[in-house]
Amino acid sequence: MTLPTVRKNHCYTIGYGNRSFDEFLEILLENRITNLVDIRRYPQSTFEDFNKESLEKALPKNGIRYVHCEGVGGMRDSKYVEYMGTDEFRSSFEKLQELISRVKESGGRIVLMCAEKNPKGCHRHYLSNKLEENNVEVIHLVEPGQMSLFNFYD
Repeated sequence: MTLPTVRKNHCYTIGYGNRSFDEFLEILLENRITNLVDIRRYPQSTFEDFNKESLEKALPKNGIRYVHCEGVGGMRDSKYVEYMGTDEFRSSFEKLQELISRVKESGGRIVLMCAEKNPKGCHRHYLSNKLEENNVEVIHLVEPGQMSLFNFYD
């Protein structure tokens, strides 16, 4: 007897880095992203286009829902790995997993966004590992037309 294949939840990640908003948006649209979760603790940027208020206006005009999820954000007083052991993180992480599941069930695609272009230089590194441990495949959008499944354990 063959057991049915259980499809894993998945999400994308992206860092805006020094990209223009148009380049950033192009990558999202190219990958048919429907939901963007801002995982910065402080959703402000030196680039005005990437401030929370700007994203809340610009993304829906392009068919992308914006959500801020401060509780999984970086820039903590303690190391991020230590913060991941807190009740605040666990609660926010559970909500994030539920959102990922709901978006998948609705046929959408979700991306987690932070400032750092390279996920290895960002708290997305740790968050991605935690998601993978919880049966969520993480795909990193690196450059236009390029995606990467990093194995952070190697």
